[in-house]
Amino acid sequence: MRNNQAFYTALLAVVIVTAATAFFLRPPAAKPLEQQPSAPTEHEFAPLQRDPLTVTLVPGAAHFNVQKYQREPVVRVWMADKQTIETMPLETYLEGVIAKEMEPSWPLEALMAQAITSRTLTVNAIEAGTIKKLHNADVSTAKEELQAYSRERVNDTVREAVRLTRGQVLMYGDSLVYAIYSACNGQIAATKEESFPLEIPVPTPYFQPVRDNCFWNAPPEQQVWTVKIPAVEVARILGYQGNPADIKILERGPSGRILYIGAGNVKMYGADFRKQVGYDRLKSTLITDMTYDGKNFVFQGNGWGNGVGLCQWGAYTYVQQGWKAADILKYYYVGAHIETLWH
Repeated sequence: MRNNQAFYTALLAVVIVTAATAFFLRPPAAKPLEQQPSAPTEHEFAPLQRDPLTVTLVPGAAHFNVQKYQREPVVRVWMADKQTIETMPLETYLEGVIAKEMEPSWPLEALMAQAITSRTLTVNAIEAGTIKKLHNADVSTAKEELQAYSRERVNDTVREAVRLTRGQVLMYGDSLVYAIYSACNGQIAATKEESFPLEIPVPTPYFQPVRDNCFWNAPPEQQVWTVKIPAVEVARILGYQGNPADIKILERGPSGRILYIGAGNVKMYGADFRKQVGYDRLKSTLITDMTYDGKNFVFQGNGWGNGVGLCQWGAYTYVQQGWKAADILKYYYVGAHIETLWH
């Protein structure tokens, strides 16, 4: 599982699911700056279809041994708040994750989608052994190390969502999916090149710039936002010593997110720039406008989070339209399928 180990070790440095990799991954070749796609106001249920014959082995991705998990694992949980280790069945641990990572009052099918996603991420982390190196445990309740956790928020709906999806994980071909997710993707999902260009060491054909309706229900502050950042700070982060007015968005990715920002011969991945600015300050790299007023850069953007994979507010919205958990996951992870490990 060398690939997964490289991935999760990198992710621990950037907050959930950012840095060297074990593979040679060259930055995408520069392309002309393209206009960001406008956010849709409505989207009908039209999931991307992928011929099963085209879902093949991902180059470099590790084969996942399904037979290894015929029985539910008992996991050692690093309780970050208490600095202690507790032992419990994985599904019990998962209840606390779902209750914290998604609102427990949300519809059952949305919680089920989150359960499958979080279970996949959990098994991936166990396989990688990252938390074991940190705390001699299988998983951690620290969000910056894996996923958030709250036993106190667990309710009957959360328990039912976990029960109904018991043992289910997402796979693409014969490998586990990198089951990343975010709060609000700005109504268009990110590709791994836009949010995790170096941290994910293998191709991820299931991450596509699919559109959704997450703005229908997402809080206003997650939909559209503006942040002002001093030009001297932007220049310092980029390592640029010239005129700040020269700093531009150099290239956008398939979803319209910043792929590169810089000036002259200096450029930085948009994902790294966001990390340096601060995730809660620059809420996403889906920047719709960047202006310079002579002292500050003003960024306007959409969404909150890395935008990769499951969009939680999109899932909430689609459940309102009658989608099932499986529909939602197959939409956000194109070509992936659900595999039941233990019963």
